[in-house]
Amino acid sequence: MLLLIISAIFVIGGAVSWNVGSYINKANDDSSGQLWITIGMIAVIVGFIITIFSLISMYRKKKGTAESPVKRNVNIKRLTLTAILLALGSALSLVKIWQMPLGGSITLLSMLPIALISIEYGIGWGLTSAFAYSLIQMALDLPAVLSWGLSPTAIVGTIALDYILAFSAIGLSGIFRKKKVIGICAGVFIALCLRFICHVISGTIIFDIWMPEGWSNPFWYSICYNGAFMLPEVIMTIVGTVVLFKVPHFNKLVESNLE
Repeated sequence: MLLLIISAIFVIGGAVSWNVGSYINKANDDSSGQLWITIGMIAVIVGFIITIFSLISMYRKKKGTAESPVKRNVNIKRLTLTAILLALGSALSLVKIWQMPLGGSITLLSMLPIALISIEYGIGWGLTSAFAYSLIQMALDLPAVLSWGLSPTAIVGTIALDYILAFSAIGLSGIFRKKKVIGICAGVFIALCLRFICHVISGTIIFDIWMPEGWSNPFWYSICYNGAFMLPEVIMTIVGTVVLFKVPHFNKLVESNLE
């Protein structure tokens, strides 16, 4: 019940923010309206994600697998922290240090919160959360994707490769989380490399029609194009992970959830 209340707060708050943004857009047509709309969209999506998880939990309880009060509190903490990290990652993805012309950007550590979910709770929970994050990113970028003039097949391919698979791959960051700092950094590196591979495949088979003159191989062009924003993102995310592990409380938090 508490989770449903939390999700309702997210949804209602998001709806209010969305309406405020729409009103500002109609009245003044400035960027602040778009910001409120984006915040509202993120809040609504996070609210629905919490609702789904809470309904699953309630269903399991009715099926005779009721949780103890201690475990229930742990699950509430996990869901709440996950929702906060999803919202943080989504908000940071809007802080673009450098924007590429055909999609892709260097953001302010937007992948780090999503990687932390997997590091904290394992790849099962991490993949589920990263998939939810991919849906949020798709919702945020869908208007731009639809404005590119792609065919329906290309749009589906872009959604699958550049969003669902690419961002879901971040959920594998915790694959070596029991190996301390080195293992976690290796896991983050592998997860982000998988995201990079998804973008390269998409660029090679979908966006080759936009390859500039002077390039003869769409594969190498895709590597260079996507590497221009993914390489800095990978470096920044790994550095951010190392810095977090310098904080004793973060180390204890991760170790307390190792199975």
